[in-house]
Amino acid sequence: MKVLVALCLVFAVANIQAKVISKAASGKALVSGYSSEIASYTLTDGILSRGASWPVDPNLTWLQQVGDSFFATHEVGDFNGENGGAISKWQIMNGQLTRTESLSLQSVYPAHFVVDAEKNLAITANYGGGAVTVVAMDNGSLSHVVQVLSYGDGCRDASHPHQIVIMGDFVWVVDLGCDSIYTYRIEGGQLTHLSSTAVGYGFGPRHMALSGDIAIVACELQSHVLVFNINADGSLEQTQDLQFASADGNKGAEVLVHNGYVYASSRGVGVVVVYSMENNMLTRIQELALDGTWPRSIDIKEDIMLAADKIGESIQVVNIDPVSGMLSAGGVVEAPTQPAFIMFYE
Repeated sequence: MKVLVALCLVFAVANIQAKVISKAASGKALVSGYSSEIASYTLTDGILSRGASWPVDPNLTWLQQVGDSFFATHEVGDFNGENGGAISKWQIMNGQLTRTESLSLQSVYPAHFVVDAEKNLAITANYGGGAVTVVAMDNGSLSHVVQVLSYGDGCRDASHPHQIVIMGDFVWVVDLGCDSIYTYRIEGGQLTHLSSTAVGYGFGPRHMALSGDIAIVACELQSHVLVFNINADGSLEQTQDLQFASADGNKGAEVLVHNGYVYASSRGVGVVVVYSMENNMLTRIQELALDGTWPRSIDIKEDIMLAADKIGESIQVVNIDPVSGMLSAGGVVEAPTQPAFIMFYE
C-alpha cells in the first residue's frame, strides 16, 4: 500500500512539473531599430514566429503602446527636412501600420521617451542632443514642445541622456555621459529640477528600473548594476554596487524587474544577468550566455523573455523558471536590420 501511494505521489508530482514546463506565454511582439522596417512576431506557447513587416520612417528605436496607438521616437538628426529628432504616433489599421502624427523634438537623436497619458505629456531623452524635451499633448495627440532642458557643463563627456523614468509626479533622467541621474517634479506641465545623483566616474548609467521604493540602474561603460533607495523627495541614495557581466568588454543595455527578480542584459559576449530581490537588496544568482553578442533590448511576458540581438540581427527566446526566476536559452528567429527595440503588445 505504501509503495502504491509513493508511486501515485511520484506520478502526481511529475504531472504537475509537466504542466509547469508545458505552460509558456503567448502573445504578439514588435521589433524595430536602425532601419526603415518594423516586424511583427507571434509567440505561441513559447514558440516565436515572424509575421508581417511594415515600412516606416527611419530609426524607430523606442516604442510605447498607449491604448490602440503606438508612439515612437526617431533616432535621427533631422526629420522631414526639419532639424532634430522626432516623436510620432502610429496605428495598425486594416493590417497596415500607419503614421498619424509626428512632431520635431528640437534636439537630435532621441534614445528613449515616456508618454504619460494622465498628465498629457511626452518626455524624451535626446542622447545625441544632450537634452530632454517635454511635449504637451491634447487628448492623446501630440501638441507642441513646452520645454527643452540641456546638460553637459562639467561632465566627463558630452551629456547623453539615455532614459526617462516616471513615478507619480517624479521624473528621473539617466545621463550616461555625465555619470548622473537627475530628479525632477512635474509642475504645471513642465519639469522642475529637484536634485542630482552622481554615480561612479566613467560608469555610464544607461537604464533604470523601479521596484517599490528602490531604483536599479544598469551601467554601460563599466560593468556595474547599482541599487538606490528612493527618498520621499525623489532623491536617490545608493545602497549597493553589484557585479554585472563577468567578461571584460561588455556594455550594459537594459534592465527589467519581473516577478520579484531583476534581469539585465549586457553586450559584448552577450549575456543576461539575473538578481533575486529580498528586503530591497539584490543578490546575483545567474549569468546566462545568449546565442547572440549584442542584446540591446529585452522584454518579458509571463515566463518568456525575448532578446533582440542588434549585431546578429536575430531574436532569441529565453525561458524563465516561474519559481526560481532562472533562465534557460531557447530558439532564435531572424530579425529586421539592426534591431534595437523589442516589445510585447496587446
